[in-house]
Amino acid sequence: MIGPFTTPSFGVDGSEFDHYGDTEAFGVFPDWQRQLSKFASVQDRLREWNPNVGAKIQHFACLVISMLDIDALRVDKATQVTTDYLAEWGQSVHECATRYGKNNFYITGEVTGGDTFGAIYLGRGRQPNHRPPDLSTALTLSNTSSEKFFLRGAQKVAIDGVAFHYSMYRALTRFLWMDGNLEVAYDTPVDFVDMWNTMAITNDFVNSQTNKVDPRHLYGTTNQDNFRWPAIIHGTRKQNLAAFACALIMPGIHAVSVHLVQTRVDGGR
Repeated sequence: MIGPFTTPSFGVDGSEFDHYGDTEAFGVFPDWQRQLSKFASVQDRLREWNPNVGAKIQHFACLVISMLDIDALRVDKATQVTTDYLAEWGQSVHECATRYGKNNFYITGEVTGGDTFGAIYLGRGRQPNHRPPDLSTALTLSNTSSEKFFLRGAQKVAIDGVAFHYSMYRALTRFLWMDGNLEVAYDTPVDFVDMWNTMAITNDFVNSQTNKVDPRHLYGTTNQDNFRWPAIIHGTRKQNLAAFACALIMPGIHAVSVHLVQTRVDGGR
C-alpha cells in the first residue's frame, strides 16, 4: 500500500503542476519541447517526477480500477509524461489490475509525435539502436528475449498501444487528398504497407501480460475529436474509406472487432 502523502507547499516552486511554458496544439516543434510544455494552452502537466505526486497518480489509478471495474485506461497526451515515470506507473497499474482478476489490462496512450519518439513509450521502449534486424526477428520476440531489443527491463511498460495513431492519421490525409501541415520528423512512411513493416521493427509489440507479440494500436477514425470529416464534401465517404484502411489493413486492437463480426456472419461458430 502507498503510505501517507506529505503536505504540499504553496507557490510555483511547491506546485504539483509544472510551469515550463506553452506550445500550440499543431505546429512544427521538436518532440522534446512538446514533452516539457503545456499542450494547446489548456492541459497542464503534473510534476510526476516528484515522488509524492507520482505516488498519488498510481494510487488514484488503482482506486479507479478497484471501484469502477474498468478493463483499460487511456492516457491523454501520454508523451507529456516523463518516460521513466510512465513505465513505473504502467507497471503499477498492471499489478493493481492483476489483483482484481484483470490479467490482460490495456493501457493506451495518445502519441502526437513521430514514430521514433513514440516508440520510446510503447511497451518496454525502443530506440533506434534497439531495433531488431528484420521482421522475422521482430515478430518472434518475447519478454525473455535479449535486452538489446528493449530500452527498459521486464514489466516496465509505459503504454500497450497508441490510442489515436497520428502517424496513420497523417498518412490518411495524404491518401485522401486532404493533406495539411501535419508532417513530423522521424515518422513512419505514408504507404500503409511500408508503415506497418516499419512499425513492426520500431515498436515493441510484445504483450507483457501474455508474453506474445500482440499489436494493439487503436488507429482510429472515430475515436478522436479531430475527426469531423462528414462535415466536408464527400466527407462521409472519406471517413468510411479511412475506417476500412484502419480496420482491414493495419494489424491492431480492432482485430477483436473483426473476429466478432466474422463469428456472427458464420452463424455464431
